[in-house]
Amino acid sequence: MLPIIMHMRFRRPGHRGFGLYFPVIIAWIILAALLIAVFPFMLIGALVTWRTYPGRLLLLIYPMLAAVLWNLSGLHVEVKDAENDILIAF
Repeated sequence: MLPIIMHMRFRRPGHRGFGLYFPVIIAWIILAALLIAVFPFMLIGALVTWRTYPGRLLLLIYPMLAAVLWNLSGLHVEVKDAENDILIAF
C-alpha cells in the first residue's frame, strides 16, 4: 500500500524537539499526473530504440517505480549524530 502520511521528527540532545506530518498523497497525485503526461514520449522513445537494449528498459520504468513506491510503507529512517536526531517514518 502506498504511504499516505510521512512523519519527520527532529530532536537535539537535551531539547524536546518537534515533529512534522506531511501528507504524501499530494506528492503521489502530482507524480501520477506527471507520469501520465510523460508516458507517450517514453513509449515513442521505447519504440525508436527497441532493437537496442534501452528501449526495453524504458518500458520497465513504470512497473519498477510502482514497486518501489508501493514498498515504501513501513520505511523507518533514523539518523543520529552528536548534535541531532532525525526520524523519518512512512
